[in-house]
Amino acid sequence: MNSQLNDDVSKARDKIERLLRNIEELQHTDSETQLQVRRAERELREEREKSLRLERELEGWRALRVERGSVLGRSHVGAFSDAGSRRGSSVYGGDIPQRMPSNTKGFL
Repeated sequence: MNSQLNDDVSKARDKIERLLRNIEELQHTDSETQLQVRRAERELREEREKSLRLERELEGWRALRVERGSVLGRSHVGAFSDAGSRRGSSVYGGDIPQRMPSNTKGFL
């Protein structure tokens, strides 16, 4: 009877040790997974910021191209008057808001 109890206690201890090892391994794996998730979230955030920065830069280049195109497309005399421009023309009316200068949109 005593040896039976000793065997049962020994088996229970072995099972407890196995379960504790499994818990340790799972906790370690969970920690690694959380770390990977944080890294992936950080990389995603950095890529989004990079994408937004590139989009803003592209819009700046497009605006610069439009401005340069409108300056180059005018005649030399008309470049100094507003008679042919949208701002000076009454065709578009005064209701249309004018574009803001690019220095107000976060450009340096």
